[in-house]
Amino acid sequence: MNNFAEHPWTIGLSLAGVAGIIFLVGLRLGSIKWLLSSILPLLGIILTIAISWYWITPAEHASIVIKNLVDAAVAGNPAAAKACFSRDATIHMSAPEQPGEDRSRIDSAFDSFANRHRIESNDIASLTATTISEDSATVDLSCRTRTASSYGTVPTRWSFEVALQKDGTWRIVRIIWRTVGNERPSLSLL
Repeated sequence: MNNFAEHPWTIGLSLAGVAGIIFLVGLRLGSIKWLLSSILPLLGIILTIAISWYWITPAEHASIVIKNLVDAAVAGNPAAAKACFSRDATIHMSAPEQPGEDRSRIDSAFDSFANRHRIESNDIASLTATTISEDSATVDLSCRTRTASSYGTVPTRWSFEVALQKDGTWRIVRIIWRTVGNERPSLSLL
């Protein structure tokens, strides 16, 4: 599902094209009515941008949650990182079909960021969020991270499922750790 608010420029550019065509027809015909009619699509552009500015889509909510998670992990703040997850969140190694580990495994992994796996540097290579429904989204994240326990910068790829909770907050319900380097991750890395 794609919300128009996630892609306002597509609609805006289309309306700009329509306005341009109506304006040119008005010039060619010498008609004030046609020239004034070209203003309506321009008003549509303003309305589209205004709606997209104020309407936060599920994909945008999910992006915010993941950025908060990354910031908390880099800062070595396990409590803030854990707050990004729902109570029943799971983590899966390499694919969603793999058996998942429960929330306690996620919590212990974030506790290790404060010491053994302390992050020394992190760069987000890509972050792509997609709206799935009005109350869920997915985020694909690629990072290059150096930790106290690594031998240099290590690329990782992750997928997150983020959902609206009953209390109105957006939280991660599932993590899929896709790759570490070019390999499948293992539980021992947590």
